Amino acid sequence: MEDWIHLQDIKATLSESLEGKLIGLCVTGSIACVETHRLARLLIRHGATVQIFLTRAAAELVSPKALAWSTGRPVIQELTARCEHLEFFSGDKRADLLLLAPATANTLGKMAAGIDDNVVMTCLTTAAGNQIPILCAPGMHEPMMRNPAVLRSMKLLKEDGVEFLEPILAEGKQKMMAAEEIAARVLRRLGPGDLRGKGVLITGGPTREFLDPARCLTNPSSGLTAVLLAQEAYRRGADVILVYGPGKVEPPSWITTEKVVTSDEMLKTCLKLADQRKVDFVVAAAAVSDFRPSQAQETKRPTAEGGFELALETTPKIIQALRHALPQAKVVGFKASSSRDDELLAGEAGRYLEKGTVDLMVANSIVEKGLGFDSSRNRYLLCGPEERRESLGPGEKSRLIPELWNRLLV
Repeated sequence: MEDWIHLQDIKATLSESLEGKLIGLCVTGSIACVETHRLARLLIRHGATVQIFLTRAAAELVSPKALAWSTGRPVIQELTARCEHLEFFSGDKRADLLLLAPATANTLGKMAAGIDDNVVMTCLTTAAGNQIPILCAPGMHEPMMRNPAVLRSMKLLKEDGVEFLEPILAEGKQKMMAAEEIAARVLRRLGPGDLRGKGVLITGGPTREFLDPARCLTNPSSGLTAVLLAQEAYRRGADVILVYGPGKVEPPSWITTEKVVTSDEMLKTCLKLADQRKVDFVVAAAAVSDFRPSQAQETKRPTAEGGFELALETTPKIIQALRHALPQAKVVGFKASSSRDDELLAGEAGRYLEKGTVDLMVANSIVEKGLGFDSSRNRYLLCGPEERRESLGPGEKSRLIPELWNRLLV
């Protein structure tokens, strides 16, 4: 069954991480199914092909015709002589994953008991029998999920290998996990897994060094690169933590984030985490302020006092401290330069390599038009031992970061 042609304008617009993947999206009769359109489109924007299966109860809450437009494929509501459950969940062309979102208490009970009485239940039965991964996003009120019978069903299903996507509390109510996080969990489950079991510590965003309570030294870093690095590490299965300055880009809720403001706070937080967690990779992508006032004022300096001279001192080198604290970790640094010349970029990066501070340095120019700070695009010069160099880009950071991780894992 081919996608309808109109869908091609959104496919893989966010990434190609799910390119070639077929996802069976099973929808049951919870009001949370109104999120199905957005969830399906998100998966498609990461490159997936999405086939929706709909119960009669769900069809009373969301239009099958609208869902068909969302995915570019006819929605399956009943099984026919085509044996759709076998077409999509058995044989060589079977789905890579079954996503049950939302899952009602009724559906969980029937799954646990092996009851097969509608199109979704038949797909679940077939997928489980063929060891196709099943992700389940409950969509029900909190008291229903606390019901002992529902909890028993979930416990049994977990033992059978079903992965549950925890609901969230919002506006005083329990709701199905947000579509963006469900998509992230799908990406992780179907990702390469080459960072599974690895601890990754990433620093990102700018820092602020205060002259007084109202004024500070900082830089234009948006934090986008670090957030994308963290998301990609998460997709690859890592245990990720992001130590993040006040960047413009907000890290997603599923990335464990420690927010800091000053370089001192970033240093102390990183060293605390280095002591508490298993860290295999350090990716120092933060744009840490290199200078700070030698003495900050406790009160705001009145403008009426006119100009003044400002004495500066250097801030601590966080990457050096982490290298010392984590001698076994692979350390990757980022070096922003005002040079456009690759030889000069490599020369600046080489000093860190020679000292053994980093295992790999990623250099980039901040003066190339449309690239670098506060831009969605960049060009990276990867500098490794023995003067090894490789250029990535120019291009969208979202497209370059997966390639960058490929190089970091070599």
